Parts: sequence; structure tokens; C-alpha cells
Amino acid sequence: MRALLYMTKRSFINRARKAVRKPVTYLYIALGIFYVVGILAAFASLAAAGGIAYKEGIVYVMTVWLYFIFCSNFLSYAKLKGVLFRPSHAHFIFTAPISSKLVLLHGAVLNYTLSFVADLLFSIAAVTVFHVEPLRGVLLFVFCFVFETVFETSLMVFLYSGEERFKKVIRSLRLLIYVLIGTVLGVIAWHFMTQGLSGAAVLSFFRSPVIRLLPVAGWEVAAVSLLVTGPDLWNVIGTVLFLLACTGMFLVAWKIRCTGAYYEDAAKFADDYAELRKRNQKGESSLGFGKKKLKKASISGWGSGARAIFSRQLLEYKKERFFIFTGFTLAALIGAVVCIFFVGRPQEDLPPELVLMGVAVYMVFVGTGYMGKWGKELELPYIYLIPEPAAKKLWYATCLEHLKALIDAVLFVVPTGLAWGLAPYQIAGIILSYVVLQANRLYIKVLGDSLLGDTLGTTGKQFFLLAVQGGILGIGALVSIPAAYLINTNLLFLIVPIYSMIITVLIAALTVPRFECMEQWD
Repeated sequence: MRALLYMTKRSFINRARKAVRKPVTYLYIALGIFYVVGILAAFASLAAAGGIAYKEGIVYVMTVWLYFIFCSNFLSYAKLKGVLFRPSHAHFIFTAPISSKLVLLHGAVLNYTLSFVADLLFSIAAVTVFHVEPLRGVLLFVFCFVFETVFETSLMVFLYSGEERFKKVIRSLRLLIYVLIGTVLGVIAWHFMTQGLSGAAVLSFFRSPVIRLLPVAGWEVAAVSLLVTGPDLWNVIGTVLFLLACTGMFLVAWKIRCTGAYYEDAAKFADDYAELRKRNQKGESSLGFGKKKLKKASISGWGSGARAIFSRQLLEYKKERFFIFTGFTLAALIGAVVCIFFVGRPQEDLPPELVLMGVAVYMVFVGTGYMGKWGKELELPYIYLIPEPAAKKLWYATCLEHLKALIDAVLFVVPTGLAWGLAPYQIAGIILSYVVLQANRLYIKVLGDSLLGDTLGTTGKQFFLLAVQGGILGIGALVSIPAAYLINTNLLFLIVPIYSMIITVLIAALTVPRFECMEQWD
């Protein structure tokens, strides 16, 4: 135990000393403070706009959070991937004479940190935004952080223990977690399919006894409601069940013997996680762990010169399991289903064409930091050695990304637009705007790399991308939305595509000379 504490302390001190020497650290601290203040301000504005700026409002907000955490964390525990290990653990910690149970708890320290920050923010918001008494706010933080952490860590220890006599129970519990998550999703889907999607249906969902009696997450929601609003039958029942579950799970984890059988899988997971972080730093897709299984593929009619870049990319995508279709493609399909069958056509006071354009633009902004293969493409030196104009090489290097953006836009916008009764020219305008703005983020990436270099690191470059793309989208909104409301809605489908194309052409013109000399960058 002393060795783990010493290692943790020294790692923290070394990272802190290294961080204070970098000016960008202070920028990140300022951005973090601004982000926290922004979250609280967003809580306040959303609560006021939604009419929930009272005590019950924090219960509604935490209900969403607790169910989200339940589904994500428990699913990772069921897969035995809820604890992050690094290669150094496999080389130095797994081989040391330290209790495997302590090693497991030490590896889960990131989970505790995230829970601490989230519970602290919710407690501050409860007092400052939702008018909860300060004492209740403090109790809310203590109860949620302590008991939630106790239950999750105890469950984690039990699932990872590997003790032979409990193997069947552990396997059954992992299966039960999948069943519980499916039940939660089924209850949510059934409620909104029967009640429709409206403000009254949402409030009815939050106030339903079922949502407070579903195992674990529902019981914690009942405990939160008890602390904030006071006792009622369902709150008391759920709270008692939650306390019993925490106590029982803690006693089981305390008594069970952890064999360290998870070390082998954890060592492999550590290597996979290290590779995952490398892909994340490059902005590549990171939906899975380990090495990807590639298919055999061939291509005929290889192009020459700059076109060879496109041919090579196409060959790489043919080796992928889903070709050029990515998580964004799946999100587009799911989004279309949700908008058609669950949301439905917006009311007349909010024009559906304006809503769909806003959703498309928001999707562009959310995906700004994701570069796909483009981030990796910029590291290939042969691209800069091809004796072709930089503009031509830039086009062929990004051609497949434009095609992917077009497919995603068509899959989301066309069915949703037809279901909402949009005209064909409106659908075409939204698709064109989405594709052009997605191309814009690729060119901004080159500008960011050329202007910033390694000064701000990967995170700093992502902030730069978000700032530039956000500024472009914000200016476009300031121009197009007033014109759409005050003059004619159809102006939106003239102004936004033209503005997007002008901005993208300008960014591309700035990018071409930078792309031409990228080979010389270190």
C-alpha cells in the first residue's frame, strides 16, 4: 500500500512540475474555470427556459446523469474494461508483492476523480441554480459521492475477483447488468412511444415511481429525491434499497478473495489502451480496442500523380469491415429514426426547416475535433513529394472525406426532411451546407498545424479548431437567422450555402500554400 501511495504521489509531483513550466498549462486552467462557470450558467439558463428552476429541477438533471453513468460504467464493468491500466502497471505493479485488490482500486482512481468532480458540480448547481438549502447541497454531495463510489468499487472488485467458487455468480451478474441496461432503455422507449415527446411527457417520466424503483440507478435517484425534496413512499423505499445494496456489496467485496486472475487480461488491455490514446491524439476513430481485423482487398485502375493518393485511401477503406461507413454514419441513421418516429415534425412556431438546418450545423460543430484518417494523412511524407500542384494534392487527399460527409448528410437529412415536409431545394441546401462546412474543418486542421506547431499540443490544436469553426458558424448564424425570421425563411437556404462555400474557399486558399511547405515542418 505504501509503495502504491508513493508511486501515485511521485507521479503527481513530477507531472505538476512538468506542467508548471509550460505556459499552455495556465491557458488550460483558465479554460477549465471558464468551462465550469459556463456549465453552471448553462444550467441556470436551461432551467429557467425549461421551467424547472426549483428544487425538483436538480433531481431531474441528476436523474439523467445517474442513468447515463449507470449504463456506461456498469456496461464497462460487465466487459471487465471499467478500470484503466497502463503498460507500466504490467511491468512494475502487477509483479510487485501488493494485494491485487489494492491494485484494482488504485487502477480505478480515475473513476473516483470523475465522480468527485461531477458530484461537486451538481451540488454547487443545486444550491446556486435550483435554490436547494446549502446543508442539503452538502449532504447531496457527500451521499452521492460516498455511497455511489462504495457501490461501484465493491461491484468492480467482485466482478474482477476471479475467485473460482463464485465464477458462476460473477457470470450471472455480468449477464444481469446487460438485462438491467436493456430494461432501462426499454422503459424509456415505451414511455415516450406511448406518451409522445412533449414537456408534459418528460415531467411525467421524471415523476414516475418506476424511474425511482429500477435497480441501482433508480434507487439512487430516489435517495437524491429524498435529500432534496423530502420523504415520500417511493423515495423512502428506493433509498432503503440503495443503502442495503451498498452495504451488502461492500461486505461481499470486503470478504471476497481477489486472486489477481485479471492481471493477464489487464496487461493486454493496457497495451490496447496505450494504442487507443495514440489514435485519439491523432484525431482518429477510437471506438474499439486492440488491432483491427482487415479484409483482403485489391483495386484496379490506380491513378498516377495526385490521384494515387485517392486510390490508396480507397484501397485502405476497402480493407475496413464497414468500408467508408463510420460511427457518424450510424449516428446519422439513428438521428433520422429519432427525429421521424420520436420527435416528429416541430410545431409551427419553430419552422422545421430551420430546426433541421440547425441540427446539421450542430453536427458539424460537434465533429470538428474528429479528423478520421485526415490527421494520419498529414504525417505521410510521400504526399509532399508527389510532383503535383498543392491544390490538386489537397483535393485528392480530402476527396473521400467529402464523400463520407455527403453520405452521412443524405442518410440523415433526406428521410428527416421528407418526413417533416421540407421542399427538395431546402433538403439540398442543408446537405450542401453540411458537406461544405465539413470540408472546412479539414482545411482548418492544416492551418492549425502550421500556425501552432507543437506549442499548445494536441488539445490546444483542438481548441483552435473549435474556436475557428465556432466563430465561422456563429457569424453565419448572426447573418442568416435574422434574415430567415424577419424577411423570409427561404433566405436561409440561399445565405447559408453561399456563405459556407465562400468561407471554405477562402480557408482552402489560405491552406494551399501552407500545405505546400508542410514537408519541412518538424
